[in-house]
Formats: sequence, structure tokens, C-alpha cells
Amino acid sequence: MFTLTLVTPEKKLITNLEVDEVLVPGFRGELNILPGHAPLMTTLHAGILRYRKKGATDFGKASISWGYCEVNPTGIKVLADTAELPSEIDKHRAEKAFKEAQDRLMMANIPVEEMTRLQRKIQRAQARLELMD
Repeated sequence: MFTLTLVTPEKKLITNLEVDEVLVPGFRGELNILPGHAPLMTTLHAGILRYRKKGATDFGKASISWGYCEVNPTGIKVLADTAELPSEIDKHRAEKAFKEAQDRLMMANIPVEEMTRLQRKIQRAQARLELMD
């Protein structure tokens, strides 16, 4: 049995779901995790987590922001700063957050810390919008 667990500091989105495959957005590209994968621990980038339930042909999806992933012989555990299922996303709100962050980022003389925060906000909004398409 190979399971997926997806949690944030605020909630559990997926708990011990039997899966045949999981794709996670790693910092150096997407990682495809299958049963029997070598144990690993890695950091994750904002993006779409895709998972295929045991015996299914289509993929379920969740939008995640930065976090960590642990793979062991029994499954994969994802701890993300934030994560949302498609049913939880307000597309209008995500579009607004994306535009506001982009507009603010274009302003001159913003501190580096603010620039980093805005870039992360844009990446999160992009992942949320990608999930809605």
C-alpha cells in the first residue's frame, strides 16, 4: 500500500489516500513519485500537486505553495505552507491577488524583502489559477 498525505499548518486536505502515482512541484522541476520510489526528502515550489488514486486513470489535483515532501516505502507526505483543492479556490480572488502583486512589483524602489514576498504571492496565485484551468 502506497499512500498520500497532504497537510498545511491549518488543515489536512488528504490523509492516507491510496495512490498509484504522485507528481509534486520540486524546486528543480516536477518529481514523479511511484510506489517503490527511493526514500527522499525535498523542498517544494508553488505549483500543482497531481495524484492518481489507486486503480484510477485520471488525476486529482491540489494547488500548493512552498513546503516539504517526504517519500518512504509506504507513501508520500507533503507539508505545504498553503494548499487548496479546486473546489476551495475563488478564481476572481486569485486573479485579483495576482494582478495586485504584479502591479506592486512593477513599482520602483521597493525593498528586497517586499519584492521576494510579492514574487511568492504571484507564484501562489499562478498555481491557483492553473488549477482552475
